[in-house]
Amino acid sequence: MISLALSAEPSVLSANVKEITARLQDLALYPNLSKKRMYGALHKGGAIRFDLKATEPAPQSLGIGIAGDGTLKEWQLTVYSGTGSEETAPILRKEKVVGENQWVFEILAPPDDVIIEIRNISSSGAVAVVEVVHGFYFGYSVDKENNTKPTINNPGQKVNPTEPEKLSPTDVQNRVEFIRVPLSND
Repeated sequence: MISLALSAEPSVLSANVKEITARLQDLALYPNLSKKRMYGALHKGGAIRFDLKATEPAPQSLGIGIAGDGTLKEWQLTVYSGTGSEETAPILRKEKVVGENQWVFEILAPPDDVIIEIRNISSSGAVAVVEVVHGFYFGYSVDKENNTKPTINNPGQKVNPTEPEKLSPTDVQNRVEFIRVPLSND
């Protein structure tokens, strides 16, 4: 009987992980989410911590998704700056979550190291399982790659303005082009 209850939990957790991953990817800043699986079990009244470390210094933002197995009824989320000891670490975000097994949020200009603490206040079972999906955003990689390449201006290439008040008479005339083709070969 216990094995049946535990076998149903991973499918709910898996579905919730897929949903939060899709929601983070929809933000367009986090197409490459962490491949490292971060999950753990929480007893009632217990807590678990996850350490998130940026791969490069000075990230612009951090997207975090938390998925539960469906047993958490009430839980507390606390996000700490990863600097200092547990007692002195500044709190970046703290909230109580009720009735949600998917939680997605973003932290702008985060520190390089972040600690997430999830505390099980109330759950339907003795143990609840959670998984954390995250991604740091450092700026567009295309921009970083193009910074090293010199840009060559082509004087023959003309940029056409699109606002009507900025168009010259020649540009207005060139917007419409008529092509005359005979209707038959006669």
